[in-house]
Amino acid sequence: MKIDHVILTIYPEAALLEKVLEDGSRVIHPISPADLAARLNRIPLSTGLLPHNTLFWRQVGGQELIAIYVPPRQWRPIAYDRRYRLPMPGMVFLGQERQYTVFAVKQKPKTPESPLYHLPAPNVNGNGRICLGQAPFPVAGRETIYDALKLFMEGSQFNHDNSRNRCVSFPDNTLALWAHLDGQKRFPPDELAPARKQLKQLMS
Repeated sequence: MKIDHVILTIYPEAALLEKVLEDGSRVIHPISPADLAARLNRIPLSTGLLPHNTLFWRQVGGQELIAIYVPPRQWRPIAYDRRYRLPMPGMVFLGQERQYTVFAVKQKPKTPESPLYHLPAPNVNGNGRICLGQAPFPVAGRETIYDALKLFMEGSQFNHDNSRNRCVSFPDNTLALWAHLDGQKRFPPDELAPARKQLKQLMS
């Protein structure tokens, strides 16, 4: 008689392997937790090739969660049909399903305690969640995370939503900071407003 499926029950002091046969009968074998751990350790696990500057990755319920570090650079975002040439700080950009989160950082995070700052951009909630609008953001994953980043920074139409308290010099209107920095080469780190969060809060 062939096995239909098995049931593994783990107790603090023992583990039971229950074989359910095609006719519905059951056979139970006690197994050593040490033997079980040894067998599970032989299962090869790999993330595959991860994108450049990946900070962390995990998969839960078939959904990927991935966070990347984006070094400081110039972007060409659009707001009210005006395209800027804008220096932006380093970022932590995180995606899961079609939900994306972004924060600014003063340097590449090296520990879970690395502080996060509000990205000096509108259309981002106080918790870092990006308002996607009508932009066709892809499902987040290893192959799509940089496509989503480029769509957010250069393929979306920014407006005044959530544009308050995102920078120091222009707390009422982040787009005023964009106008001030348009064409400059470097973002001034002193403009970053603390988000009162650390990287470990995104990791959890």
